[in-house]
Amino acid sequence: MPYMKNLPSHLQEKYSTFCVLPWIHLSTRPNGHLRVCCTANASSAGKTNKKKFGGEVGILKNDDGKPANLNHTDLLSGWNNNYMKSVRHQMLNNEVPPSCVKCFKEELAGHRSKRIWETEYWQSRVNLDELIADTKEDGSVPPKLYYVDLRLGTKCNLKCIMCSPHDSSMWVSDWKKLYPEIESAPLKKLMVWDNHGKVDGATYNWHKDNPQFWSQLYDQIPHMKQLYFAGGESTIIEEHYELLQECIDRGYASQIVLRYNSNGIEMPDRLYDLWQHFKRVRFHFSIDSIGSMNDYIRHPSAWSSIEKQLRKLDNTDDHIEVTIACAVQMLNMFYIPDFIKWKLKQNYKKINPWPLGAGMINYHFVYHPAHLNVKVFPENFKKKIVKKYEEFYDWLKENFRDDEEFLENTYGIKRLKGMVSFMNSEDWSNRMPEFYEYIVKMDKIRNTDFKSTFPEMIELLEPQSL
Repeated sequence: MPYMKNLPSHLQEKYSTFCVLPWIHLSTRPNGHLRVCCTANASSAGKTNKKKFGGEVGILKNDDGKPANLNHTDLLSGWNNNYMKSVRHQMLNNEVPPSCVKCFKEELAGHRSKRIWETEYWQSRVNLDELIADTKEDGSVPPKLYYVDLRLGTKCNLKCIMCSPHDSSMWVSDWKKLYPEIESAPLKKLMVWDNHGKVDGATYNWHKDNPQFWSQLYDQIPHMKQLYFAGGESTIIEEHYELLQECIDRGYASQIVLRYNSNGIEMPDRLYDLWQHFKRVRFHFSIDSIGSMNDYIRHPSAWSSIEKQLRKLDNTDDHIEVTIACAVQMLNMFYIPDFIKWKLKQNYKKINPWPLGAGMINYHFVYHPAHLNVKVFPENFKKKIVKKYEEFYDWLKENFRDDEEFLENTYGIKRLKGMVSFMNSEDWSNRMPEFYEYIVKMDKIRNTDFKSTFPEMIELLEPQSL
């Protein structure tokens, strides 16, 4: 297993599959499902719709096999239910839990996984030996949540091409037009939205209808070291602001780091006012490309507004950290070198300053929908991407940095090489017909034009690519 930088050697040697998150963290889905972490339920994504561990791998299950959902499950019951205890127990026995396959696949491809970077981040902030020592034989641990990931429903102001009505309310109207027109059985299966998300007692208003959840979460505030908010879009969700105010009123804001993945479309002044009370704010601005390409991916955003928000964030207080968070997928993998060149030319003061993203940008992979995963590219186009990246490595050395610190940085050229290796690690090109149908139908629904927006990728919509 990959070595974790600075992790105590006695733990690294004894617990080769260890990840800190199941001991300190819980994550939610917009429909109220609890999960091991925000990427765990992508571990079932694969070449086909067949799921080795079931489509809800990573979602905490109750003893009846149904998802632990905050519409009918309280927060602390989920923390030590049998599913969560099993994950911890497997890690302490050097087994890879099914919910964690995604991270280990990324690591084998040379990519720096969430398991790696989260454990390295937290090992200096919590006592790992103490966490393990406090773990009972059945895998249960004391109810101390240091880090909570909240997806407060689906209210959003964008409908990104890789999203769905599961995560964005804006997507509902497009889904109603798209789904009845889908002809491909695999695509139809992938794009299903069972009972409009109301399955096993789930609803997207769980955060409005579960006072016990909020009571238990507020009781955890004294332990809290990090709160993470993601889609829906937290900056337009009132409960997000109420939680920040509660942390301030209880006197613990100064010990809490706030993390966001946000589209940055709406950033009201009261948000900046609340941020002043917190220890640190780590704002990951979700931007996936430049100009019209980003507008196509993060529809219907306007690039001019994105640029204005970047300049505003570039002049915020020192305790606010700003990074560009790029969701790597088929529509931007080819153009990431161009995106990095653009970013470097802006000469931002505090957007991905060294060493964040090695001074460039940050990346994470899109797993759902599977037909946008970078492994889907046909072999010939993968070769074009490899060639472009190899040329870009030379450009970076000549025009950005060629010192050892940069060349050895895990978020620099090594990260880019890891992304290419991940792309080439499996052949999912059998999903190309799904990609084709999806793009053609979405262009018709949204009045967008893939071929004019991504001219270098026109061949992906030609018959020989299918």
